[in-house]
Amino acid sequence: MIDRAKNYFHWNSQGFGGNSIKFAQTFLTDQSKPDSVRFKDAVALLLNNKNLSASEVTYQHAPYVFDARKVSPDFSQAKKYLTEQRGLSPSLVDNLHNEGLIQQNKSGSVLFLWRDPATQEVMGSSIQGTQIDHERYGKRGTFKRIDKDSTTGYGFAVGPKDADTLHFFESSIDLVSYLQLKGRDPRAQYVSMEGLKNEVISHYLADNLNARPTVPDKIVLNVDNDAAGQRFSDQYLLLSWIDRRNGKELAVERELPGDEQIPLAQWRDYEQSATKHGVNPYVLYAIDKASSNLQPGTVANGQKIHTPFTDQDNHRVATEEVATLVLPNFSGSSLSQWAEMTRTWNEGNEAGVQRFGLKCQHYYNQATQGVARKIVRDNEPRVKDWNDITKNNLHREMRFAPQMKQKGLERE
Repeated sequence: MIDRAKNYFHWNSQGFGGNSIKFAQTFLTDQSKPDSVRFKDAVALLLNNKNLSASEVTYQHAPYVFDARKVSPDFSQAKKYLTEQRGLSPSLVDNLHNEGLIQQNKSGSVLFLWRDPATQEVMGSSIQGTQIDHERYGKRGTFKRIDKDSTTGYGFAVGPKDADTLHFFESSIDLVSYLQLKGRDPRAQYVSMEGLKNEVISHYLADNLNARPTVPDKIVLNVDNDAAGQRFSDQYLLLSWIDRRNGKELAVERELPGDEQIPLAQWRDYEQSATKHGVNPYVLYAIDKASSNLQPGTVANGQKIHTPFTDQDNHRVATEEVATLVLPNFSGSSLSQWAEMTRTWNEGNEAGVQRFGLKCQHYYNQATQGVARKIVRDNEPRVKDWNDITKNNLHREMRFAPQMKQKGLERE
């Protein structure tokens, strides 16, 4: 079944579906190639539509029409929600409002406008409610939706279309949170996919290629630090993007919120088993992080690799099982050793085994070099998205508000 209105297909007999990239990867690429190569071929095929031939399609998607009359001249309710509930700085919110990117509708909800970077035309919008109602909206407490007929491939975007770096987020609020935490690079473009959408990355990358003489320097995936975000970013990290015009390579990086966190209870499991078997605890951590994202019983990798950490809910038992297989002379710098160990649980998935070894090596190097390692206690908040960090910072500020007031400090 193909839904042209949603740019989505579903293969009922096989029980899976996806967007245009998944369709091209499934039906239009060489099935004998590894998944990562077929994914790259599918993206290239869609970006270079000169290679495609298709019969005329009569279906017309209703174009998005932005009704400016729904925008309220009053921005106070939206600003209050973003600053007091989401921990965003008033000055940053004001700046984006003055740029015409964030508005308030007449019902008091926040509007994140999807403006085309070149024309400033509004191509869609994300609507975030500001009234807290947990009984109606559950844990989130507010409604959130994409406006009807918003243009496929677009999202909330900040920055020039010919940027040197493209950052991709899962939500508009995460994007703004990142700007607050990291600052705004004038030569970067920040894009919210409003989910995990390959077609948004394809659109903005194609837009960028049309606006500059060569590929940008890099794409950075700033998606949520959960199983879905890990799997999504994995499929891009293993691709090699080369500009045929000049040989320049487009780098792809992963920067996930809270990716350095290691729960204290799990770290103690690594240390206990490492001491017992005479192995390196960072090897145990890297296998756990790369396969399950430290979520016991969860497959959180794009290579579909299984380990005791993904298949066992008891973290202590899983750690012990892995530790018994680690050789005393195991070197975290040896891809062949990572692959050999992973192959123990994944016979028949050789391509996945090799790619997974790179991910293990990445987390091992980060942790052992001290670049990304933070032991967190069980009662400390775990970070999943960028807004978790700004909210945590806000709560910390509120606890110390009296002292800050005495010193004449306040949020900007």
